[in-house]
Amino acid sequence: MVDVPLMQALLKAVPDQAGLLIVGDIDQLPSVGPGQVLADLIASGAVPVVRLTEVFRQAAQSRIITSAHQINEGSLPDLSKPEGDSDFYFVQADEPELAVSRIVDLVKSHIPRRFGLDPIRDIQVLCPMNRGGVGARSLNIELQAALNPAGERKVDRFGSSSHFERPHCPLDL
Repeated sequence: MVDVPLMQALLKAVPDQAGLLIVGDIDQLPSVGPGQVLADLIASGAVPVVRLTEVFRQAAQSRIITSAHQINEGSLPDLSKPEGDSDFYFVQADEPELAVSRIVDLVKSHIPRRFGLDPIRDIQVLCPMNRGGVGARSLNIELQAALNPAGERKVDRFGSSSHFERPHCPLDL
C-alpha cells in the first residue's frame, strides 16, 4: 500500500547497484496517500511480474476466498448468515455510529467468545481509512475505551485528545 511520496523516498534511498524486489497484492486496497504504485508498475509492462495463483492461508472453499473472487469478478458475494462454522460474516450497519458500536461489540465479546481469543492480544481491526466515523483514529479511541480504559495514571499529548498510559513501575511510591 505504498504511495507515490513513500516510493520516491525509497527509490532515492536504494543504492544504484542494488536490486529491488517489490511484493504486493494487486487486489489489495490502494494506498491512502496519492497514487497506485503497485497497480501502475504492473500495468506499465516495464517490470517483470509474477502472479501467485495458489491460496495458502485459507482453504480453497473458504468463504473469504470465494467472496474475494466474486468481488474481483465484479459480483456481489453471498452476504447471508452462514450455516455452521464460517470464516466470513457480513455485519450490516447503515450509519457510522452503528458500525462503530458493532465493531466494538464484535471485538470485545462475540469474536473472543466464539473463537476463544483474547481481544487485546489476538484480534486486529483493519480499516481502509484514517479519518471519519469508522476510520482508524475513531475506532482506536472507541476500542481503547472498551478494552483498555484510561486509569488514574495517564499522559495527555499536547494539542490532542490522545493519551498514553504510564505503566506502573515497582519503584513508584
